[in-house]
Amino acid sequence: MIKKIYKLLSERQQKRSVAVMFMVLLRALLDFAGVAALIPVLLAILEPDGSREKMLTLCCIILLFVMLKNGLVILLARMQSRFLLDIYRDFSRRMFVNYYRRGLLFLKGTSSLQLGHEVNYVCYTFSLCVLAPVFRIVSDLVLVLLMISALVIWEPIAGLLLCAAFLPLAGGYVGLVRKHLRRYGTEELEARRKQLRTVVEAFRGFAELEVAHAFFTTISFFDQGIESITRNRLRMEICQLFPLFLSEIAIVCGLALLIGAGREDLGLMSSVFAVAAFRLLPAIRSILNNWGTLQNASYTLEIVAEGIADIPQKEMETEFPFTFRQGIELCGVSFAFPDGHILFRDLNLNIKRGECVGIRGTSGSGKSTLFNLMLGFLEPISGEIRIDGKRLTVNNREEWYKVAGYVPQEIFVTEGTLATNIALGQVQVDYKKVMNALEQAQLKEWAEHLPQGLDTPLGEFGSRLSGGQKQRIGIARALYKQAEILFFDEATSALDHRTEQEINHALQELSHQRHELTIVIIAHRESSLAFCDRIFDLDSGNIYTKEK
Repeated sequence: MIKKIYKLLSERQQKRSVAVMFMVLLRALLDFAGVAALIPVLLAILEPDGSREKMLTLCCIILLFVMLKNGLVILLARMQSRFLLDIYRDFSRRMFVNYYRRGLLFLKGTSSLQLGHEVNYVCYTFSLCVLAPVFRIVSDLVLVLLMISALVIWEPIAGLLLCAAFLPLAGGYVGLVRKHLRRYGTEELEARRKQLRTVVEAFRGFAELEVAHAFFTTISFFDQGIESITRNRLRMEICQLFPLFLSEIAIVCGLALLIGAGREDLGLMSSVFAVAAFRLLPAIRSILNNWGTLQNASYTLEIVAEGIADIPQKEMETEFPFTFRQGIELCGVSFAFPDGHILFRDLNLNIKRGECVGIRGTSGSGKSTLFNLMLGFLEPISGEIRIDGKRLTVNNREEWYKVAGYVPQEIFVTEGTLATNIALGQVQVDYKKVMNALEQAQLKEWAEHLPQGLDTPLGEFGSRLSGGQKQRIGIARALYKQAEILFFDEATSALDHRTEQEINHALQELSHQRHELTIVIIAHRESSLAFCDRIFDLDSGNIYTKEK
């Protein structure tokens, strides 16, 4: 496991981990010195004619040493914690970026709740419940070895009796609970995932659940999840109590063995044994508890390793900004899903700048997939997509997005203000441009009557907006970035007839006002394609020219 963890770290983190390990060893040495410092006081107390002043002086010196030692220990612990939190920050960010960059097919095929849980909770658990226990185990293990070695050197019988008392019980604990702890951790992870999904789905589907009287099934799933989490947590707590019981049993057994050895200096040996046990008891308990925590969270190792693994990138070639003066051309484009299902073959289409082109087809014919190809979200298995004669690839698609706008059926709305949603992703919002974009999308009058104007919050997922307002915000967002080509993916299919007509009218006005603007529309309804110059039928591959 240690090798696997070490391989996950970057070269810089590996170097830092070595430095942190030295800090861990230094902490163990300081803890050992703190225990060893008590021996002179103990010996002074056991002397028949010991001087009280001498003992008080020793206590003052040791007190000063312990305070300095603990101050240094706190400093080292803070540096170790900083390293662990830096690992969490780096791994969580890398996993987030990697998941995002794996593209549309990956994100559509994986639960967003699961991905969010792994990016946040799993990375945090890995850092604080896998890495941190490793360092604590090493520190406590070194302390135990130092103390037992010193005890064996100074008094072999007492040291060996201590080992005879502790080692069998610790070995039995490890062998007994190892597999159980891993299983409890995996089961709790799955239960927490399901619990998160249950809660989020219930809040999102409030209206449907109420009408269908289905909330009782949701609360049933919720209760089952709580029960599973509670059951596994209780099992874990019980396993963590065993080290306390075992260490106390070991102390009693050790004292019994010491008494049974029949030493004449039993008082001194018992005192030394008690001082050693005073620090060994929590150290061994800490080793066993941290080992249990490590086993319980070991499931995170595979998830983190898979999540932060960098996907091999194709060799980047020097790319220049896209221009859109001529048009977009699909040349013999074919596409198939990873399961081998071929959606279409040898597709050819030429869309000239300034045209308004509609795309229609039956459900499942690949209309949205065609848009995803033209936007560069997907790559064709054969053929090419060219913009002004320049081939569109995954590597250069970001340049294409500078001139393209996309309005899907479900508009993405952040939990921010109207202005920040229009200027999506922009650090500085140009309010004049926002208002101009809203005016072109026929939302200016509505925006002016909002309580806080452009700074009015839109609610979670745009909960305060109607369907038509969301679509217009999507249009305004594309216009804000001054896109030269707009893609509408069934943007009006979920709207009522009147709102659909209003949106279509707004698009028609845009087309008249900006003759150079290219519009590509996917729609089921013929009415949504009425103002298009041409209509491409994906089922037949034919193109129909219409009069404006």
